[in-house]
Amino acid sequence: MMDERRKGEIALALFKYRVGREGIRITPDARRELGNVAKATGIPLNELKEFIRLLIEEMLKETFGE
Repeated sequence: MMDERRKGEIALALFKYRVGREGIRITPDARRELGNVAKATGIPLNELKEFIRLLIEEMLKETFGE
């Protein structure tokens, strides 16, 4: 059986793949949409914001270098 850490690694890889293919929409509704995600998942909004920020920074570094 797969442990939680490996599940997280796979989930992150799939999410990064999808974001890389589809992009991230930055719209006036983005903040509200993120708040809705926080409510639906039970993940604190500040943690979601931090996660998205780190993900974007990481993907930019991978794409354009440092």
